[in-house]
Amino acid sequence: MSRHFERKISLALTRRLAATRVTPDAMTLVSLAIGLLGASFFLSSSPAAQLAGALLFLTHSILDGCDGELARLKFMESPHGAILDFWGDNLVHIAVFACMAVGLSVTREATWPLALGALTVVATLGAATLASRQIMRTPRWAWTRPGRPASRRRFSSRDFIYLVVVLSAFGLAHWFLIFASVGTPIFFLLLLSIGARRRA
Repeated sequence: MSRHFERKISLALTRRLAATRVTPDAMTLVSLAIGLLGASFFLSSSPAAQLAGALLFLTHSILDGCDGELARLKFMESPHGAILDFWGDNLVHIAVFACMAVGLSVTREATWPLALGALTVVATLGAATLASRQIMRTPRWAWTRPGRPASRRRFSSRDFIYLVVVLSAFGLAHWFLIFASVGTPIFFLLLLSIGARRRA
């Protein structure tokens, strides 16, 4: 979904930005700021606020595609830019999970959402750390190839954002946290298992 919808928009924006002085890192930071702003809306239980947050989250995802496209067009690809982009994405995801947890905790007047949020954040950090090691081990020449390294493409799939948008329209964005609190730790354990097999 993200490949067919978001990429068309990001490519159109990138073509306009290619002739400007905007750098890939600048686009990463703009995308990061919009994503963090969107995360704050998930503190609310209001459908309108959650939908606004989800649309900002989607905007972050679209703009996040522009930095890599600009890097390729301007021959500015680098491990540094990839790491900045990668951790910017994960910082937004962590902020979204954390705000969902706090918002759900306030709405339900319970502490269990905070535990789910902490579990999801820790698992996200762990999985991101393992994946970032693969990025740093990628040879410099590999960054001149079209697209992202395969390991990063698998980790950075953004299709889940559309589920967030749908849930947010009904004021149910916080329920995505429940799904993520199950799926993210499983993904982290899978990465640990794969790493252990490679070391063996």
